[in-house]
Amino acid sequence: MPKRYVLFVADSDLTDTDMKSVESILLQRYGQVKVIPVKRNDRALIVKTSNLVAASMREERTTLKIGGKTLGCALTSGAIGNLKRRAAGRPVIGEVPQ
Repeated sequence: MPKRYVLFVADSDLTDTDMKSVESILLQRYGQVKVIPVKRNDRALIVKTSNLVAASMREERTTLKIGGKTLGCALTSGAIGNLKRRAAGRPVIGEVPQ
């Protein structure tokens, strides 16, 4: 099964407890997912999943409310490095600066 990564961004910093809650909710909704924290951005997390689930998250514009924080689905990619760079505020290879 091909993997896909989805970047979620929150409106405030996420704790470890928030990360576990997000993973629990996404597991219930979509099945097999893995939540990966982004080291340089405490408001972002990356979800590793399948192409089908990632597409579903994007189409539904998945948002989550965890502990008074709102997380929204921002981007999807087949390469986790692209999302980590984007979440850390660094340009993605091949992206034209604005």
